[in-house]
Amino acid sequence: MSLGVPAVEEFLRSRVEAGDIPGAAWAVAGASGMISEGAVGRASVRPWDTPASLETIYDLASLTKPLVTSFLYLALRNQLGLSEDDPAWRFLPEIDRMDKREITLRHLLTHTSGMPAWVPFYLKGSTVGEYLAQLRERPPESRPGTRVEYSCAGYVMLGEILHRAASVPLDRLASEVIFGPLALKNTSFNPPLSWQGRVAATEDSCEYERKLAGPAAAGYGGFREGVIRGQVHDQNAWVLGGVAGNAGLFSTARDTVAIATEYLGARAEASNGLLDETSIEQATNDCTAGLNEARSLAFRIASRGETAAGADLPVETIGHNGFTGTSVWMDTVRPRIYVLLTNRVHPRVSDTVDMLSLRRGFHAAACRI
Repeated sequence: MSLGVPAVEEFLRSRVEAGDIPGAAWAVAGASGMISEGAVGRASVRPWDTPASLETIYDLASLTKPLVTSFLYLALRNQLGLSEDDPAWRFLPEIDRMDKREITLRHLLTHTSGMPAWVPFYLKGSTVGEYLAQLRERPPESRPGTRVEYSCAGYVMLGEILHRAASVPLDRLASEVIFGPLALKNTSFNPPLSWQGRVAATEDSCEYERKLAGPAAAGYGGFREGVIRGQVHDQNAWVLGGVAGNAGLFSTARDTVAIATEYLGARAEASNGLLDETSIEQATNDCTAGLNEARSLAFRIASRGETAAGADLPVETIGHNGFTGTSVWMDTVRPRIYVLLTNRVHPRVSDTVDMLSLRRGFHAAACRI
């Protein structure tokens, strides 16, 4: 059953018909629970045709960062003896070089570490240690704490720090601390085979990564062939076994809402209280004052710069986007949660689709429910 409203469904259906996305699932929730949810279009168009539904499981891509990696840090930092002021090299000796010694966990959490946005680590390594060794040799792109530059590499580092501090693999840690307590039945890293028929397909044959890696990938034989379905789209995360701090999480729109609700704390009746109020404040308030973007310890904040929140959501709105076409944004004042899951990379990544406009259009329609 869908709780969808015409404006949201019509908008998303129009973008499916325009060829911008093959399909989508959405969910809008408030303080008392679900307000609207629905699905349109296809979960896959090849090699077979599958309709999208509320039960479709999407590759959340970079939503892994706030919904798992930052969440685990905030929930476990006291238990694990971690602090935002801890230097990263203390946990990751592989990166220990003088130009990395200023990087702290706060810098990694807020994307102010100076680490590169993206590196094709898989071309020269297949383990976290080999990934980190590559980072050691790269000079920072800016001095830590002076500029916000989104970095997948930084969250690969964070995921490994959590793994080492807890002596538990990141996926098991997420299951024990987040998925289990929230009773999530459709959320995991590396979806089991029994879920495959419900997983939305992503790209065909890693075409985008091949282009992005460029001439450096000549001779590399590790790119996957055929339509990717049930495996993480991100090649760096896939080579690490499908589990990394930057990507790898799969979920439905409903389960995504359930995790996001924990960031609202006492403002949401459905919250299970997995995060304390101090953590919620740090996840929702500006921790990069005076810099080019407003960032918390988990999310982008709509108060500075151009964001997917758009003009229809307040400047206090926090959120995150995923490369595969996913997003979660939260109006912490109202409060409201807006989840949009698409597989816009299926069967290929288009250079002409304006996902910023699509996400803003969704928010404009959904906030009027």
